[in-house]
Amino acid sequence: MRGLIIILSVFFFLTGCDSHQLYESSDVPMSSGKDVTKSPVPIEFLGDNRPIKTLDMSGEAFNTVGEWFDNESILYVSDRGEGGSDIYRYNIYTGEKNLFITTSAPVITMKANEDHSLFFLHTSNSSNVAEIIIVDKDGNRRFEKKIASTDIIYSWNPYQNNQVFVTSFLEDWSFQTNLVDIQNGTMEKYNVPQPFIQWIDHSHISYLKWNPNELDFFAPLFTYDLKTKTEGPLFENIISFSTFNQLMVTIEVDMEHESFGIYRFYHTDSKKKLQEMRLPLLTDYSKWNIPFNEYVPSQQMYFTFRPYSTGSFDTYSEKYELVSKSMSSGKEEVILEKVNDEPISFSPDGYLALYGYRFENIIDIREKKIIPLIK
Repeated sequence: MRGLIIILSVFFFLTGCDSHQLYESSDVPMSSGKDVTKSPVPIEFLGDNRPIKTLDMSGEAFNTVGEWFDNESILYVSDRGEGGSDIYRYNIYTGEKNLFITTSAPVITMKANEDHSLFFLHTSNSSNVAEIIIVDKDGNRRFEKKIASTDIIYSWNPYQNNQVFVTSFLEDWSFQTNLVDIQNGTMEKYNVPQPFIQWIDHSHISYLKWNPNELDFFAPLFTYDLKTKTEGPLFENIISFSTFNQLMVTIEVDMEHESFGIYRFYHTDSKKKLQEMRLPLLTDYSKWNIPFNEYVPSQQMYFTFRPYSTGSFDTYSEKYELVSKSMSSGKEEVILEKVNDEPISFSPDGYLALYGYRFENIIDIREKKIIPLIK
C-alpha cells in the first residue's frame, strides 16, 4: 500500500520579551484627587516573562508529553507498573500538577480537538485491539469504543469540534474508515478509498489517491463528500498535502528545478491561493521526505522545517531551519537554525510549541530558543 510508511505512531510548540512600563510617569493622565490605575499590558504585546519550570520526573516512569491542555498547561503520560497509564496536567509556569485521568491500558497517542475542549486518547494493551477514549477538560469520558485493529490514525474535524475521523488497520494492512460523532455517541462507517484523510471543510475530507500497483512520486488530490459519499478531483501531481482550519497546503515538484518543492497555500472555502514558498526537497526511496509542519490559525502563520540542501534523505547529514510563513503578509522568517526535523505542536495561542519525538522540549517562538521541559 502506497505511503503506509510514516504517520502511525507519531502524531505527534512562548514566553518572551522583558516586561516594561507602558507609560513613563509623565505620560500618566492628571486627575483631580482620583486614583489612576494602569490596566495590565496584554501578554500578546509584551510577552510573558515568567520562566518555564522544568518537569521533574524523579520517581515517575515518564512516557511522553501528550498535548497542550491550554496556553499554560500540558498533559503528560506516566506509565503504571500494572500496564496502564496516568495522565497528569502540569502548569509549566507554577509547576503545579494534578492527575487528569487514568487508563487501564497504555496510552499510545493523544490529540486535542481544535478548541482543546476534547482530547482523543488511543490506548491499547493488545496487538489486535485498539481502544478509543475521548475525554473533556474535566477528565469526563465522553466516548469509548474498542475496535479490532493493529493500529489507528485519526483526524479531528476543525470545523465541528465533536467529530473525528478514524482509520483502523488490520494485520494485512486492510483498513476501515469511520466518523465518530461524540455529541451523538455514534461511529459511522464510510467506504473511503484511501486511509490517510484530512478535513477540507465541515463535510468534506481529502486524500491523495495513490495507485496501489505503482510506485508513483505524484498523485491527484481528491475530495470526498461525507453527505453524498462521492469523490472528485481537486489538484493533480501533488507529492504531499496538509490541511488546517481554513488552510490547505499542497506541495508540488518545481518542474524547472526538480530538487525543490513549491508549497502553495489555499483558503479551504474559496480555494483562493494565498501564498507560496519554495523549499529544498529530500528524496526517500520511492517518495519525498516532507518535514514536520504546523499552522497557527489565530496568527495566520505556517511553520515547517527547511533543509539546508537537496539530495537523498538517507545521506543527508545537515540540520534544518525552523521557518515561518505569514499567510497575511507573505513574510518568511527563520525561527531556529541547525535543529532537528522533529514533531512540533503549538499552544492554542501559538506562542509556545512542544518539540521532539516525546515533546520533551518547548520552543519559545518570540525568544527563538529551545527550553528543556523534562528533567
